[in-house]
Amino acid sequence: MLACRKPSRLFPYGQQSTTPLVIGIQGFVILATLGYAAVESAITIRNGGSHFSPLVAIPYGVIAAIGSIAFAFWLRRKVKHSELIQAESTAWLIGGLRGVGMIVGFAVMLLLDGSSWDAAVPFIDPAMVLLTCIIFIRQPLKMVSSTVHELLEGAPSPAVQSPVLEVIATVQKEFNLTEPIIRINKVGSKLYVEIDAYVAPEVTVAEEHGIRTVLEQRLKVLPYQVWLNLDLPPLPQSSARASSGEPIRSS
Repeated sequence: MLACRKPSRLFPYGQQSTTPLVIGIQGFVILATLGYAAVESAITIRNGGSHFSPLVAIPYGVIAAIGSIAFAFWLRRKVKHSELIQAESTAWLIGGLRGVGMIVGFAVMLLLDGSSWDAAVPFIDPAMVLLTCIIFIRQPLKMVSSTVHELLEGAPSPAVQSPVLEVIATVQKEFNLTEPIIRINKVGSKLYVEIDAYVAPEVTVAEEHGIRTVLEQRLKVLPYQVWLNLDLPPLPQSSARASSGEPIRSS
């Protein structure tokens, strides 16, 4: 898989961007599938509905729905931290739930067949297909929009940022750093974390390296490949005196 390849001369930062790209393509394909099904259903309704025996379609719908939903949940349980697998399971789940919608439609067709509502029977199946397309369009739209957001280097979701910010806040208090400027960006499984903060003038290079090491170790537990950029310049003398209560002399 391209996303798992190590950095190379041509791609010094790896090819993690293929992950959101593939997710976006998959979301677009699902959107196209739902759009095609919706248009076809609308045309079928306009042409007088569909005429077939629901007794033949129900067993197929049950097998397809159960198989798709079961496979979707199996994928999610098998690989929990893969966004590609999550996207694939979403596609299977949407297909399975659409199958459930069709089964409901077939059941309603059986109930109304031969009743005073018999004239509505040919329209039930295309109407259910159209309804399920409308209901499930939100998820693929979200997949496409998140891909665009990620490739444009937008800020990741609060769920991604929160554990990173917690680690930084703890280290800040532990090593008495100034309020840091933090930038977080996520591309696939790669997480860029950039921190700018001042340290006391007497802090040595070795101590700065110790702060960096602590940050790296605590961020390692996250399910991402963390690329840490830590800048710790010494606090200007005037700022250091002001923070310690010493008077600042003008030249």
